[in-house]
Amino acid sequence: MVNERQLAKVAAQQHALITSAQLRDLGVSVDERVHRLAVGRLQPVHRGVYRVGGSVITFEQQLLAGCLAAGGLVGASHRSAAAQWDVDLPEAPPVELSLAYGRSARLPGVQVHRSTDLTGAHIVNRRGIPTTNPMRTLLDLGAVVPVGVVSDALDDLIGRRIVTIAGVRRTLEETAGRGRRGAGALREVLDLRTEDGQAGRSRLEARLSDLAKRAGLPCPRFQHPILLDGRRRRIDFAFPELMIAIEVDGYESHTRYDVFQDDRVRGNELQLAGWMVIHFSWHQVTRRPGYVVSVLHQALALAAAA
Repeated sequence: MVNERQLAKVAAQQHALITSAQLRDLGVSVDERVHRLAVGRLQPVHRGVYRVGGSVITFEQQLLAGCLAAGGLVGASHRSAAAQWDVDLPEAPPVELSLAYGRSARLPGVQVHRSTDLTGAHIVNRRGIPTTNPMRTLLDLGAVVPVGVVSDALDDLIGRRIVTIAGVRRTLEETAGRGRRGAGALREVLDLRTEDGQAGRSRLEARLSDLAKRAGLPCPRFQHPILLDGRRRRIDFAFPELMIAIEVDGYESHTRYDVFQDDRVRGNELQLAGWMVIHFSWHQVTRRPGYVVSVLHQALALAAAA
């Protein structure tokens, strides 16, 4: 006898999906399955995968249906995985999966990538769906979207503390072989986000200095030292003669809780000492130069008129 309650429970845990193997295990014979399909209690999605009749078709359901049909080592990947990690994309993502190389699956409406380097460590459960982890997702994303989208996705995931620069770079080094699609895009955005060491500082200094020069503005001083409340501090960028301090936030080194708290204290101390404090994010400096220049123009004009 068919255990209807158990059948409903299995489907509820799988976005209203159930497989032919699960139906068999629950006591549904081939004839009974055919009858359920005929009356609409089951609806075919892929070979061996069915949707409970009357259930709402969702993006997550389509992803899981593809994974169940493919079987083995498989996961939502690329743009689909980015959407699963709540990354904003410029366009609605396709249903996109990655399979271990050597396996194949023809699934209508699904973009299938066969990967030579996909491992179990790259797949996690995200909302009941096998999904590439966020570090692997960023690497794959570079193969199918412009570098600017990868840049925004990295900033977003870092800001929500889902990934770290170190973790993403480690995945890149471990996974990205010579000529691997997506590696170049991710490497490019990481190179602009080295949070420690002279390389990262010099890139930021060069970018902001170049913005100021092209806009006909004076060049700010980088890592300007100052004494505040008896402690030596450094301002990311400054126009000291006009007492304008520019702080660049949003990088990984600024997302640590202790650093975040100290930055807020320093900002208050600067303002109490009479400094005008301006905050930019790394994204704004690298992706919205027009906005940065506009704010600098206004700040310099206000300080000069004071």
